Amino acid sequence: MPVSIRTLFSSPVIRTLPSPPEPELVFDQDRLEELCRAWIRQPAIALDSEFVRTRTFYARLGLIQVGDADGCYLLDVPAIDSWEPVIEVLTAPGTVKVLHSPSEDLEIFQQFFGHFPSPLFDTQIAGTLAGLGASLGYQRLVDALFGISLPKGEQRSDWMARPLSRAQCRYAGLDVAYLLPAYEELDRRLRELGRHDWAAEEFSRVPDETVARLDPERIFSRLHRPSMSEEETAVLHALCMWRESEARRRDLPRGFVLRDEALIELARRQPHNRTALKTLRKLRPGDRKSFGDQLLEVIASTSRAPVPPRLRTPRGLGRNRKLVDRLRQVLSEEAERLDLPPEFLASRKVLEDLARRLREGAGDELPAELTGWRREAVGERLLAEGRAELGR
Repeated sequence: MPVSIRTLFSSPVIRTLPSPPEPELVFDQDRLEELCRAWIRQPAIALDSEFVRTRTFYARLGLIQVGDADGCYLLDVPAIDSWEPVIEVLTAPGTVKVLHSPSEDLEIFQQFFGHFPSPLFDTQIAGTLAGLGASLGYQRLVDALFGISLPKGEQRSDWMARPLSRAQCRYAGLDVAYLLPAYEELDRRLRELGRHDWAAEEFSRVPDETVARLDPERIFSRLHRPSMSEEETAVLHALCMWRESEARRRDLPRGFVLRDEALIELARRQPHNRTALKTLRKLRPGDRKSFGDQLLEVIASTSRAPVPPRLRTPRGLGRNRKLVDRLRQVLSEEAERLDLPPEFLASRKVLEDLARRLREGAGDELPAELTGWRREAVGERLLAEGRAELGR
């Protein structure tokens, strides 16, 4: 019987890591340029960011943390005049940028600098492929790899306030202090497992996934309820698009414009006048005052129009239930064999898409989420078992 990944790497690395030095706060342009000249010559650096986004749609970047072989550096964003040297480092092809679960950081770097860090190494994805489990947080990753417990005390700090406290600087520095050792260890494990190419493929998808995560359509899909009618779905979609536009225009969090539960109630009830608006329990009085006429117009114009084809409920889902259940069983078996979480390999939505393709005779064209390394790892067997279930 083959040895599982969890057994192979069942305990923290026996390795003495030095205590990280006190982080250096960088607020001088000359010092920043000196550091950037050094970083661009290094094979890898660690990156993180601290920001505030409690009352705005767009994040306010307060601090960028950089870790290298010599120490940790906190770039004081409000104090720096020119970021061109940092952009050169972010885009330097010879320097790997190591981050942990960086979707929010990438969004902010793109917003602030107009660039994603590249090439990228995501220690959360690497940890999953190395058998440490799905969605492992940074503290748990460091504990799993090195047996070191990190504090969590400053997670909700005001990173725009100045001066930064010593506790804030210490916490921010620790966020990158162990990323390079984690990168080295995870890279070693991935190569030993023959999954280094899998990881590289996953890392290349992270920027695209970051962009997709910000797509208003993704926000809508998280709100949509299967029990909604097609007409209610169309109204909810229109309301989501309206809220997104307002939130961006006003630079307010989506929930400050209109809460999710209010959008769903509006889509289900579809009021036609202000009197009807007053009967909605999830709609705040301020919402009715500020947006009442706009909401009524969105609902009225959408309910008068035909439901767009892409928002119509797919037909034949019921008859594919048995096939989807069989695909889920196969996926679970392959996930156990690979020591990977099933949801990391494919979501139920992807399996439903594959079942539809198989039913329609288009099964050779796998969903995009099952291409690349996943095709060989699980996709081919899913195709074979799906065809067998259909008697083909």
